[in-house]
Amino acid sequence: MYKYILLIFSFSLVACGGSSGNSNSVPAQPSSAQISSQAVSSAAKQLALVPLPAQVVEQNGVLDLKTEVSLVADSSASTATQAITGLLNLVGINVVNSATTKIRLSIVNQPDLGNEGYRLVIADDISISAQTDAGLFYAVQTLKQLLPVAKQASYQLPRVEIIDIPQYAWRGSMVDVARHFFGIEYLKKHIERMAAFKLNKLHLHLSDDQGWRMEIKKYPKLTSVGGSTQAGGGPGGFYTQDELKDLVAFAAQHNIEIIPELDMPGHVQAAIASYNELACNNVTNLGLYIGLDVGFSALCLTKPEVIYPFVKDVLTEVASVFPSQYIHIGGDEIKHVLYPEFIDKANQIIKDLNRTMIGWEEASAGKNLAPDTLLQVWNDNYDIQSATDRNIHLILSPCSYFYLDHGNYNGQPETYTWCRRQGIPLERVYSFNPQKYSLVTGIEAPVWSEVVTSEAALDNRIWPRLAAVAEIAWTNQSARNYQEFTQRMKALKPYFDGAGIQYYAEPQLGW
Repeated sequence: MYKYILLIFSFSLVACGGSSGNSNSVPAQPSSAQISSQAVSSAAKQLALVPLPAQVVEQNGVLDLKTEVSLVADSSASTATQAITGLLNLVGINVVNSATTKIRLSIVNQPDLGNEGYRLVIADDISISAQTDAGLFYAVQTLKQLLPVAKQASYQLPRVEIIDIPQYAWRGSMVDVARHFFGIEYLKKHIERMAAFKLNKLHLHLSDDQGWRMEIKKYPKLTSVGGSTQAGGGPGGFYTQDELKDLVAFAAQHNIEIIPELDMPGHVQAAIASYNELACNNVTNLGLYIGLDVGFSALCLTKPEVIYPFVKDVLTEVASVFPSQYIHIGGDEIKHVLYPEFIDKANQIIKDLNRTMIGWEEASAGKNLAPDTLLQVWNDNYDIQSATDRNIHLILSPCSYFYLDHGNYNGQPETYTWCRRQGIPLERVYSFNPQKYSLVTGIEAPVWSEVVTSEAALDNRIWPRLAAVAEIAWTNQSARNYQEFTQRMKALKPYFDGAGIQYYAEPQLGW
């Protein structure tokens, strides 16, 4: 039998930093205060939903869902229709036009729901409505968590009304495929898992000192040479442009935007090993690199006639493969008098491609950044005020909360400790409060892969901590409670097992 809670609360996005200032980069999300101002019921129990919805209203009784339903879906709801069809197949429910129980997916004009919100009503039938296909898709993910993983003869669903909208428009996971290479099939699995928790941005770190992973047709040695190894040695690998286009299409079916990052002007040893002329003439280290140090390589900023045509050519091919509005240039861990000039010139190249630049926080050194530029904050103590004073918005990835290459626990082998010696346990991740920042576009959790050498290890670093990140990004701070979160996550263990995720068995979840 399901346990469920009446969770009705109101909040202001301005209070949580979601729309401070004039948001130019991402549309503001409506607040659930626009949906309901009713009081919280203390008597109800908890639904096992992650992330926690904005509003769940308990109704009397249950819906006895048999193994046949009829399905009516809006013609413009392609990803949601695919998702609900896949879910029904997974649990053994057949779509039969004459079935008495109906599932309806409807695109409606309800501005309070924003671009990703939805309304899910389970009564005599199941009715899902949203302004967009994405909103309907997220409602299906909620319905998926209400259904058991194993097939049954029938399913009892609580009669509820759920009205839900995300706190932030950017809810991301970053995977470093440059230090260690991970194949397309793994990334597709990761996309499916992200979507189940309503994450919507997959940031791929595609180049670094140890490897260049994206085919650039004008510079084939970037992959034939620069993609031939990885941290610690080994064969490395790379993605063809056709493979990446296929991945982009797969992600779009799950309402996930892939954000490509080609790191520059630093972290470029793989590029220099491929094309030595990108380095300054006095540089003697021109070979491949498999170590773990950072901050030693850079494009030669005093050779603009060499590096800027290269940057333009590379980013032009990136834009031809990735339809994302955003291109990430990295831009961290380099000190040079010409660094601000590089940031501004790279920014202009990206603007000329009709795209928007993202850089790590150091890119705030650029003098001519437009307000729609995004900066990704990784250093907990970095003074980002100069950027926010210019109305530049932030993706929050402070390393002591969200760098998932750090241990699930203090002393976990093959994890980093440079940002937080004790590791970053699940409870630490969940404790992050975005309210201390302004101009927040969203939340993203990176996994750097210097010491993450296998898919099993990557799963272990990502899950279950990424589920906590998803809730931080989706659910308002005032509604979050760690103990309640752990209870909901305990009930979701069958999903993780059924998906074949090689997660860390977090003791606080009883896993």
